[in-house]
Amino acid sequence: MSPGARATKSAATRRADARRGPGSKSGTGMSPAPPPSLPPEWREFVGRWLEAEGCTVKPAARGDWEVDLAAGLRRRWRRQRVRLVFDPLRATLPRGAWFTAPGSSAGRRILEASMEEPVLTRRTALAHVPGVSEEGLATVCKVRGLSWGPARLGPVRYERRVSFHAVATRWGGLPWQEPWVVLIGPTGELLEWHSAPEVPDVRSRDGLYQMEEELEPEQRARWMEVTRAHFERLLDEREQEWERQMGRLRDGELERLGAFFTARLEEEQERLRRRTSNGDEVELEQGDSTSIKLEWDRRAAEVRGRWAIRTEMRVWGLSEWAWPVADMEQELRSGAVHVRLKSLVDVARGRPDLPKCPSCGTPAEMLVRAHGTVACVRCAP
Repeated sequence: MSPGARATKSAATRRADARRGPGSKSGTGMSPAPPPSLPPEWREFVGRWLEAEGCTVKPAARGDWEVDLAAGLRRRWRRQRVRLVFDPLRATLPRGAWFTAPGSSAGRRILEASMEEPVLTRRTALAHVPGVSEEGLATVCKVRGLSWGPARLGPVRYERRVSFHAVATRWGGLPWQEPWVVLIGPTGELLEWHSAPEVPDVRSRDGLYQMEEELEPEQRARWMEVTRAHFERLLDEREQEWERQMGRLRDGELERLGAFFTARLEEEQERLRRRTSNGDEVELEQGDSTSIKLEWDRRAAEVRGRWAIRTEMRVWGLSEWAWPVADMEQELRSGAVHVRLKSLVDVARGRPDLPKCPSCGTPAEMLVRAHGTVACVRCAP
């Protein structure tokens, strides 16, 4: 082979290596970069949301989905059906298909639509075995001068409960987000709330297997109004805690800012004392002190505005529950005193509610003997 042919081959090889890129397999021994991949939970989220909206999802070739859109999404997106492509390495897309990734145009469409209205799910809480411990009310209520008899648990029944899932976002100071879940009872009373995405300590399965009647839309709307009031009250309490936390940081920054500008004013006053008494110069120095004070006020206002708390609450889902409960009776004894107490048992967790005081009717954490009867510590003399 002639030198010219070898030079030509060498140049062609260099051009081919340049086209392959630095990450290609060549004599350098470098391995190619790993292909991009979608989050594993993204595909599951999209499928569940489409089914919850009433869409029909059918598998297609190469892992794609053929989706017959529900009526609301047809009006929103102005099409009857769409093909969703999840493969990030696909070079070309079928006609009219959407590449569906969290940051793509289709992914943003789905996220925006899913955030507008809370997602509704129906669940049945599985009963805890045993339904309650042998100690019964003794696990939640203490007694003094009394003893508990055996607990008697009635038949398990299912009542309708609703949990609302929300995200509380705090702007200003140090931005923060908290997941919240609120559980309300059949009449809209607040049963419990947690700073968590789901109701804790509950095993569940999809569907209302123990309830045949359908919930009326008016009842769901009333629950939404009641829950909004619960969220506002809880958010006010949380804002007070945030205000105390952020207030300490804000006051610390204002204190450091005040020390800085106080030192600058003292320097200006010291410089003024050292100079000769010239009227023009005094006016100039007084003007410097005034500008420092104005700058101090402006910077302090910026600090207060930056630490001002602004909150936002967004309800992203609501779950309708068939919740197992049962009535329980248990006797308190002390000599000739025998008082039978009743309580509701949360069978999903095997946990009874606090018994009510026989005197005032409020839930009692401790019961004592008082004048031949039983009372809470507030009613007892």
